Amino acid sequence: MGTNKKCRETGKVIFASWIEARLVMLDLKWNYLFKRDETGRRIKHRQGRPIQRRAYYCTYCRGYHLTKWEKSNFNSYTEKKWR
Repeated sequence: MGTNKKCRETGKVIFASWIEARLVMLDLKWNYLFKRDETGRRIKHRQGRPIQRRAYYCTYCRGYHLTKWEKSNFNSYTEKKWR
């Protein structure tokens, strides 16, 4: 699915399409159900839940990335940054 290419601006993995990025995100969410340690116990880091919440378009690399930020978090961050 994803390539090994990284965006020079963000350092994140580049996905060719929004659908590909969403599929990877759904795959991460689905696979957390099956993550177990050697004893069969579930891994407890973030209770095993992946943190990626949405895919977005990057104008720098013209690809898509995954992020944990909701759009509202990003908007408030950019407003504070430029004040």
